[in-house]
Amino acid sequence: MNVALRRIDDRAARIQQTVARHALAARAVKRAFDVLVALVGLVIAAPLLAVVAALIWLESGGPVLYRQRRMGYGHRPFVIGKLRTMDDAGRVTRVGRLLRPTGLDELPQLWHVLVGQMSVVGPRPEVLDRVPRWERELPDYWARHLMRPGITGWAQVNGLRGDVSIPERLRYDLQYLATWSLRVDALVLWRTLGTIWRDTRRTYQPQGGMGGVTAPETARSQEI
Repeated sequence: MNVALRRIDDRAARIQQTVARHALAARAVKRAFDVLVALVGLVIAAPLLAVVAALIWLESGGPVLYRQRRMGYGHRPFVIGKLRTMDDAGRVTRVGRLLRPTGLDELPQLWHVLVGQMSVVGPRPEVLDRVPRWERELPDYWARHLMRPGITGWAQVNGLRGDVSIPERLRYDLQYLATWSLRVDALVLWRTLGTIWRDTRRTYQPQGGMGGVTAPETARSQEI
């Protein structure tokens, strides 16, 4: 699938005008798709989530979900949830090593999609405490909140996951906002599947002669 995405050099105000011109029908389709994916995903994933939750509790005790305040659509904060993949000492758990490459730790975020706090595709929601700094240092940063944050996004499928350059990630987020269409969302979802497949293969490929696998101990923190 080929989708042309133009470079973004405009200020956030220009992007705000572009977002406001997004067709109402296209936005309605995007929301309907979000609700459908969230409902089907939660129903299908429910047995898996129950098993994984039990494994997390059995391995390290404590809460199954990791919760954190993030900045959402329209500059409204919300509390995001994901399956916990680290212990109290900040080490990736054995269950976490299985969850992270596949993105399964993000499955609880389908609930946030269902209730309208997130979308399947959009800029990843930033940790709430970091937002004031980035808004001071990056004048266009506020434009990220003109659309619902996503479980996956244009920046993430271009390699900007975890601890990365915020200005560079913002560049991709603004590009997504200014060029958004249903075809762009389809492209992001397709590339997300490829990214998951590639990361999973890289994580679990045997290391030379050791019969082990590589584990993403420091690939991304619990809070990303």
